[in-house]
Amino acid sequence: MKWLLLCLLLFACIPFYSQNFYGGVLIGFTASQVDGDSYAGYNRIGLCGGVFVRREISPLFNLNMEVRYASRGAFNPAADDNAGKYLLGLHYIDIPLWMDIKIKNYGAFEIGVIPGYLFHTAGKDDAGKMPGDYLVVFKKLDVGTLLGISIRLMEKFSLSIRYSYSIFSIREVKSATATYSWFGSMLGHSQGDFNNYLTTGIRYQLK
Repeated sequence: MKWLLLCLLLFACIPFYSQNFYGGVLIGFTASQVDGDSYAGYNRIGLCGGVFVRREISPLFNLNMEVRYASRGAFNPAADDNAGKYLLGLHYIDIPLWMDIKIKNYGAFEIGVIPGYLFHTAGKDDAGKMPGDYLVVFKKLDVGTLLGISIRLMEKFSLSIRYSYSIFSIREVKSATATYSWFGSMLGHSQGDFNNYLTTGIRYQLK
């Protein structure tokens, strides 16, 4: 957690040395799954929201940082063709760091990383609330990719759509029924759990 705070403090100092500084708020939702478990599909819907700062470093590039809450995890609804309901909630404080590559006045491509701190874990299945020894094995720190696009809606409003995937495993497990998405398979993953999620949000620029 200390290194996350250090990132925040270092980036927060940028505005004092540049007039090309902007800030604002964001709100949105996540659609997530956990690669490495026995379920597939972006069925776990969660909320995200926070604040962001941006520094313009050239007519083509911006540096950005967010501080946000984001919920992710996995969900498998009960149905006749499966063993029953499964719900995993992983609640993070994230500090996304990324660069914008501007597309004229239409928006920008986004590329960066998302360091995150797991502060709360919860889950349940047909048997009820999951035991603590199952939940504590999730690692506190997560570092994910950030690949996305920002679309300008109005002068101060923009829509952000992102894809994120854990660079390192969030839980060290082996499962004969583990499933991995195309991105995980491309990286050669065959064991361990990884956050795999989409984020859609609206940003409002205050300045």
